Amino acid sequence: MKEFGRKYGDYFLYVGFLLIKLYLFSIATTTYFSFYMLIVSLGSAFLLSFWILSIAPKKRRWMLVGFSVLISFLIVSNGWYYRYFTDLLSVSLLIQLPQMDAVGGGMQDIIQWYDFLFFLDALIILIFLIINRKKTVPSYSKKSRITAPLAALAAGLVLFFTPLLLTRDGELIEPNPISNLKNYYQTGMIGYHAVDIVNEVDEAWFEDTELSANEKEEIRSFQQEKQQSQQAEEVDERPNIIVVQLESFQSSVIGQEIDGQEVTPYLNEFKEESIYFSNFYHQTHEGRTSDAEFIINTSFYPLKSGSVYTRYPDHSFGSLPEELSNEGYETAAFHAFRPNFWNRDQMYENFGFDEFYSIDDFPDKREIGLTLNDKDFFLTGVEKMAGMEEPFYSFMVALTSHTPYSFPDDMKTLDFGLFDEEILRNYYHNVHYVDSAFGAMKEKLIEEDLWDRSMIVVYGDHDSALFKEDREMAQYENAESAVDYFELGRKVPLFIKPPSSEEGRIVEKSGGQIDVAPTILSLAGIQPDFMMGTSLLSEEKGVTAFRDGSFVYDGYYYESNLWNESGNGTCYSLETEQKVETDRCAAMVEEAEKQLKLSDLIIKKNGLKQME
Repeated sequence: MKEFGRKYGDYFLYVGFLLIKLYLFSIATTTYFSFYMLIVSLGSAFLLSFWILSIAPKKRRWMLVGFSVLISFLIVSNGWYYRYFTDLLSVSLLIQLPQMDAVGGGMQDIIQWYDFLFFLDALIILIFLIINRKKTVPSYSKKSRITAPLAALAAGLVLFFTPLLLTRDGELIEPNPISNLKNYYQTGMIGYHAVDIVNEVDEAWFEDTELSANEKEEIRSFQQEKQQSQQAEEVDERPNIIVVQLESFQSSVIGQEIDGQEVTPYLNEFKEESIYFSNFYHQTHEGRTSDAEFIINTSFYPLKSGSVYTRYPDHSFGSLPEELSNEGYETAAFHAFRPNFWNRDQMYENFGFDEFYSIDDFPDKREIGLTLNDKDFFLTGVEKMAGMEEPFYSFMVALTSHTPYSFPDDMKTLDFGLFDEEILRNYYHNVHYVDSAFGAMKEKLIEEDLWDRSMIVVYGDHDSALFKEDREMAQYENAESAVDYFELGRKVPLFIKPPSSEEGRIVEKSGGQIDVAPTILSLAGIQPDFMMGTSLLSEEKGVTAFRDGSFVYDGYYYESNLWNESGNGTCYSLETEQKVETDRCAAMVEEAEKQLKLSDLIIKKNGLKQME
């Protein structure tokens, strides 16, 4: 045994440290780690590194240090990504890496000092090797170089596949899960990344992109069902449509006062003349801002990995600008950054926009954060709208309040000193400034005689990522229950002002970004061809699904449980914020998953094109 330990102790020490790190990852990310995951993780650790046992101990030990560092990088990178997106890294995200240069500053806020403890094992092994570098190592026969790795390989195969065979009915890995985390909980982190690589290769080179007869029938059936429920309102004249996407705007800032200071006075005033949707949720995922744009303009769900903007920019979506163009609208997109950022130049053209105004089309004025300040962006945008042929559709993507929320000191007009977190103070300064920019835009639209003749739609694209349990925002908002945190992170504002509206109202019906395009078309008197969402002004109750299978429906919030069988999540009453019987949510579990998978099918296989 002593001789065995001298020969292979370094390897088993490496494997032991790896399992500890995977367990600590689950603690750091509050993900589930069961005995089942321990076994498959041990198996995958052997499968990943069994070959290294064929190398003599003296060289192998140094290689194990390098291996340990690489695995630690993978674990830490997944941890950082999870904190921001509640998901794991994937191969498809490599496509998006060139787009990260302009937004990387926001990632600094999710790095914690204890993350670097994941590299401690490599340091311990390295110190041990340096101290013992002159000691003799045991002999390593040719036979051992064959039997040892084969034994580790066999152990890896048994430990990895046996749990899968015992818990799966007919298939080792669930095909096409609604979330990456489903595969993670089935195969552990190392297994998840292996499955992800295989899936990407299969999709790129071997997957059949033609819709089957059953898939076509599923799409056709869903389309007919939606068309029966969609009703276009009668209008005397088609209105101009101006849609404004506000960056990182949460519902919590609307009507909020901090130390007696009104954070969004102009939007609060706008609420009094608009239809305000008090239970409206963002449905973005890894694409964040680009996901919001995509959902709003297509009424499809975001992908479980990556962004449609970078993965499928040439597919057909039956978009909102396309529908409006068919009805005689002139359409334009406004985004004051470089045109190729997140493939917007290609995507906007594919959506059917007649014009795309990027940073090259705006004046060279003061920048805040990523690019031109929102006030000059809005005012210049209105000037361009004034020259468009009516009716028109203008889609504006604001950017001032983008992460990392830096804001110039000389432009701060309110005192948020009660917060210790500088990033939170700056977030509120950004929000207050963007609110004033919207106020200036309203005055400009009135001046150009466009305000009363236009439908104005304003919404938040996604949360601020500052609402976590240990953050000051959550404490200030008195977030305590699971429902509190869900609503703080998922609720975003949605205002719709019909033309010549003088008095607003509040709609309490729940809905999501996927419902905005059908709502706009309904108010404009247009029957959509294919939309997955439902008009927020219809009597029909729709499920508001999120990428992990969670959803809101009829006063209940269902929190999915991805480490268990479908339907075993937790159901909450939104009114009482208490857990209720799962039966209250059970009816919509299958429907939410069905819609997510149908959306994926249409996007990936260019389904609408094949249905023409």
